[in-house]
Amino acid sequence: MRKSHYTILLILITSITACSRYSKTESGLRFKFLKRSEKTTLPAIGDYLQCYYSITNSEDSIVFSNFNRTPDRILLVAPTHKGGDIMEALGIMAEGDSAQFLINADSFFFKTRLETVLPNYIKTGSDLKFIVKMDKRMNKFQVDSVINTEKIARWNEEVKNIMTYVKSKGLTMELDSTTGIRSQFHAKSSADTAKQIHENSIVKFHFIGKLFDGTEFYNTYTMGQPQIIRVSRDQFQPLGLYDLLIKMKEGEKATFILPYDLGFGAKGVDLMIPPFSTLVYEINILKVE
Repeated sequence: MRKSHYTILLILITSITACSRYSKTESGLRFKFLKRSEKTTLPAIGDYLQCYYSITNSEDSIVFSNFNRTPDRILLVAPTHKGGDIMEALGIMAEGDSAQFLINADSFFFKTRLETVLPNYIKTGSDLKFIVKMDKRMNKFQVDSVINTEKIARWNEEVKNIMTYVKSKGLTMELDSTTGIRSQFHAKSSADTAKQIHENSIVKFHFIGKLFDGTEFYNTYTMGQPQIIRVSRDQFQPLGLYDLLIKMKEGEKATFILPYDLGFGAKGVDLMIPPFSTLVYEINILKVE
């Protein structure tokens, strides 16, 4: 009886170990397929791949996922290095496949994404776990058509959400039809001599940046000191903040609503700003030089 029990236990341990093992490509990419489809044709360099994926760090925290959201359409290019490249990973998946990959974090951020430093939630030398569901292969015309359709739908949804937000907050906002930015000034400069913000102005100001749900991603008041910057279109993150500042003069206060495409766009900011987020800025200009 004991022998039989030991045999069953050994089989279970062996089975679990086998399930956790990764296979390797010739270049060293570690992978295991979670689901294989009936399709066997692999993508070629130059194909666009529509896929869903998540990235988990070495502490099993999800740092990105577009599952249950808009899929990414990724142009497949040649791998940049051996030993684990996301392009090599995508290149071994057919339509309908799901797979898991282990990719070195340093090589992903430094060689693939060309970052200069690792994010603070990623450990040097650690592995990232990618779970990828390959939806379908597409050509550029198909990608452009789908993206345009999605943009129109997303724009309509964003306008509806903005109107709901404005009404709920009791705001009376003017629309800049060129940029899509909405604004309401709470304190206007009465003097004609008040300094207008221009390119290369040095501006000292307080501001709060937040999402529609009230989540603040930046607040100079709680940080204890105002922001001081030289206004330059090429250096702004997000780019739309430049368009807000150049509308203002010294001594003015205003609330702005920034459309997602002038904010942080389709990617957002990891662990801070979700993709396609409309942003609210409350700005108080203290000094302009």
